[in-house]
Amino acid sequence: MTHQFKALRKKTLSGEMVEQILSLIDNKELRQGDKLPSERELCRAFAIGRSSVREAIKVLETAGLVRTTTRGKEICATRAAAFPDFNLDADATTIREVFEARKMIEIELTGLAAERASREDMAAMKEAVGAPSASESALMAADIAFHRALVNAAHNSVLSEVYNSITGLLFQNFKYYFLLRTKRSEDLRSTLCRITGDHLAIVAGIEAGDPAAAMRAMRSHLDRAESFLLASLNARYGAEGDPLPPFTG
Repeated sequence: MTHQFKALRKKTLSGEMVEQILSLIDNKELRQGDKLPSERELCRAFAIGRSSVREAIKVLETAGLVRTTTRGKEICATRAAAFPDFNLDADATTIREVFEARKMIEIELTGLAAERASREDMAAMKEAVGAPSASESALMAADIAFHRALVNAAHNSVLSEVYNSITGLLFQNFKYYFLLRTKRSEDLRSTLCRITGDHLAIVAGIEAGDPAAAMRAMRSHLDRAESFLLASLNARYGAEGDPLPPFTG
C-alpha cells in the first residue's frame, strides 16, 4: 500500500512528520499492522534528515502508536479501539474536560504508585524523565513515557486502561503538543524543562513513599499543563477551551 507522504516545509521539525503520520492514522489511511517505510524511505518521502526521522519514530513509539517487529516499524491499534463503547471524539472534547477526567484518575494513580511502586517501576520513571539538554521532540516523548511508567507503577490494570483511553486524546492525537509550537523555540524549551522539573518532584514523592506529597506534585503539574495548553489554544485559535478544529495533516 502506497501512502502519499508530503515533503515537509520545515526540515528540522520532526514533529511535523509525527503530525502527518497521525493524520493518516486518524483518516484510516494507516491501520493497525501496516508497515511504515524504511528509515531511508521516510527521509526521502519527508525530505528530512535521518535524526529527525528517528526522533519522530521515538515519539510515535512512546505514544504506543508504532512498535518494532521482525517486519520493521508497524502501526499499533489505538487505545480507543479496545473500548468501542468508550471512544471519545477528540474534536468535540475540550481541553478542560479532558484534564478534569485526567485529574480525577491520574492524581489517584499517583497516590497508589507511592504505595506500590517497585524498584523496577522507580527505575522506569527515572529513566523517562528527560534530560534538560535533550531535543524538543525527545522531551515530548519523555513526557509521554513518564506518565505511562507512573500509571504502570500504580498496579491497577482497570484504572490503567481507562486512563490510557482518556489521555489518548492528548498523547495519541498530539494536537496539544503542536500547540506548543505557537511559542518561540526558547519558550518551548523552557516549558519542557519545567515539565521535567515537575516530573522530578512527583518522583521524589513516590520514592519517599509519601502519597500526599506525590499527589500534590501531580495536581500542581496537571494544573500548570492545563493552563499553558489553554493559553496556547487561545493564542492559536482565539477561543479558549472551545472544541478543537478538525485534525488535518
